[in-house]
Amino acid sequence: MAKRTAIIDIGSNSLSLVIYEKSSRFAFHLIEKVRSRVRIGEGAYQKGGHLEDAAMEKAFGALADFLQVAKNVKCQKILCVATSALRDAPNKKVFIDRVRRELKLGIKIIDGKQEAHFGAVAAMNLLQPIKMFTTIDIGGGSTELAKIENGLIVDTLSLDVGTVRLKELFFDKGADKEAIRTYLKTVLAEVPEHFKSSYIVGIGGTIRALSSAIMIKEQYPINSLHGFDYRLKDYKSFIKEIPFLEKKALKKLDFPSNRLDTIQEGSTIFYALLKFLDAKYVISSKAGVREGVYLSDILRNSNSKFPHNFNVSIKSLTDRFSLNEKNCAFVQRTALQLFDTLLPLHHIKDSSYREVLGYAAKLSPISKRINIYSNSDNSFYFFLENLNFTFSHEKKLLLALLLKLSQKEKQRHREYKKYAMLLPDTVLVEWLYFILSVAECINSNRSIQNVGFSLKERYLTITLTSGTHLCQECLEKLRSMHALHIKLENV
Repeated sequence: MAKRTAIIDIGSNSLSLVIYEKSSRFAFHLIEKVRSRVRIGEGAYQKGGHLEDAAMEKAFGALADFLQVAKNVKCQKILCVATSALRDAPNKKVFIDRVRRELKLGIKIIDGKQEAHFGAVAAMNLLQPIKMFTTIDIGGGSTELAKIENGLIVDTLSLDVGTVRLKELFFDKGADKEAIRTYLKTVLAEVPEHFKSSYIVGIGGTIRALSSAIMIKEQYPINSLHGFDYRLKDYKSFIKEIPFLEKKALKKLDFPSNRLDTIQEGSTIFYALLKFLDAKYVISSKAGVREGVYLSDILRNSNSKFPHNFNVSIKSLTDRFSLNEKNCAFVQRTALQLFDTLLPLHHIKDSSYREVLGYAAKLSPISKRINIYSNSDNSFYFFLENLNFTFSHEKKLLLALLLKLSQKEKQRHREYKKYAMLLPDTVLVEWLYFILSVAECINSNRSIQNVGFSLKERYLTITLTSGTHLCQECLEKLRSMHALHIKLENV
């Protein structure tokens, strides 16, 4: 089993290297990320797809450096894939043979349907669960679509239109709007009706750049792109107008500088597809082909899907911190037991909040270790970053806040106001804080013990089989919820 795997992606617009470290059978985390702005397909689409010597030389140099990074990080496996630019190039063998001969690296050229498949594998495993959606991955030379229903990839498609291709064939030549519309209409005629979907998962640099600009426009409270979603009707006109803006106006829209030269072409393709597919919601994904290649490798015996109820973010964190897993499970079990006992008082019927509470309790020992010097901001930003996969923004923000403020009541109101647009009702949040805090108090002496709860009207009795001194001190610091009285007993 390769502990560290490097994935190299040779795209039309750039070359990328990511290195993942495996911490257990299915859990992993990113440890290195390197990107080169080499555009191997530059100038090719005006010359029948032929790669230019200068572009190939730059790409060769980038690959040589990528391999040096992988060697220094001690990767046991390297997987290298190439997409549209190499796929379409009549002279690709010249480049591939040189790389194999001089760098000892094999390049696997994947066809458009494989490329779409990898993007779909990444989306259905690493985003919050969505019953039915279509992925759109806009690259430099092609655009890939995949339709996912109930966790299964039902169809994939590759279209011969991408940002660099559109730029070189139309925008750089000053083509009029009608010529571009006619071209896109011809391309979209290849898309079957069953690809239409209310939910679109957007992959690739163009869609990430658009989402980033939208986050800034709406003063979004967290800086987290993966999983960011928006209603299309709120930003349809914004996306539609980008292709026709003057360069000066374009620079004012908070797009990354490395996207300014293709954002108009990418927005043109994206808007046409959104309109054709009858989209209503867009969800941004930072996971794409590279993640799909890696997941297809580690999940090759599992139909490219994580096991049921497996959460890769949670498992990766508990693996990395090498904590006592039995203790983490005990805090989780205690919190969930208390949640169920107090149901007549808190009335939280949505099971997703019970699940978030359970995850917060399980990660609580990690939070304490990160915050050992009392700076709770450390854990907050750490968890926001490391709970990126499988969680919606609302759930991961709530989880990070629970871990940050479970024992810090004075800060909660200020923090709630800051993130209110992504949080549920304040009373619900306070109940979750309270339940997690009690569970942490019970774990004060780190004993795994039998815990009993009984509720009679507004009197909660907690029975422990181990010491109660630290637990009692901890409980006395908590503000009661709904005038609830707590009695601690040792049996």
